[in-house]
Amino acid sequence: MKVRLALCAAAATLLTAGAANAQVVPTFADGVGALSPGEVTLATFNLGDNGGVTGSYLIQSGSNSLGADPAVGDQGDPYLSVLGGQTASFDFTGFAGGGLSQLGLDYGSADSYNTFMLLLAGGGSMSFTGQDLINIGSANGDQGSPRTNGRLTFKADPGVAISGLVLSSSSNSLETDNYGVIAAVPEPTTWAMMLAGFGMIGFAARRSRKGQLMLRSA
Repeated sequence: MKVRLALCAAAATLLTAGAANAQVVPTFADGVGALSPGEVTLATFNLGDNGGVTGSYLIQSGSNSLGADPAVGDQGDPYLSVLGGQTASFDFTGFAGGGLSQLGLDYGSADSYNTFMLLLAGGGSMSFTGQDLINIGSANGDQGSPRTNGRLTFKADPGVAISGLVLSSSSNSLETDNYGVIAAVPEPTTWAMMLAGFGMIGFAARRSRKGQLMLRSA
């Protein structure tokens, strides 16, 4: 029994060893909207299509003091606006592989006080502010400039899965729309480690049964 537990622990260690060095790389395409190649739609915020978002948030159309429609992609339709002091969360653990290898969204009027926190399968997180994400100048909430409106993509390193997303803002507002996703697929090395771990567990179980039979025979 002790041997079996030790082998299970060893297999779990192999599977989670990469999490400590996990990386998700963001890119921002100025003035570009809509899904990127390979992505499937998660949320458009039209007619209740909200991707399972939870928390405190506003879904609205148009531009006012509570948010501005991202100046890319499908404009004039509903979008997600997270006001100052609010949070909106997405859970991706139900996808194959336990999360996503890629998450894309239209990001509008980027502000330095916006925060995107990515949760990683196996533990850990990474956070980016609006200022971290844009390519040039300051994230000053410009509602029309391509510099602050575009397609934001988070791409996970091989073997890493994005298990969740938490949006927050310290002031009005953080505006996003047109979420697209690609489910995570374990690396071949991860599959190999899993199979090796299961093989060790099976070997230990067979040895344990054999030992019990020998004791009964004696």
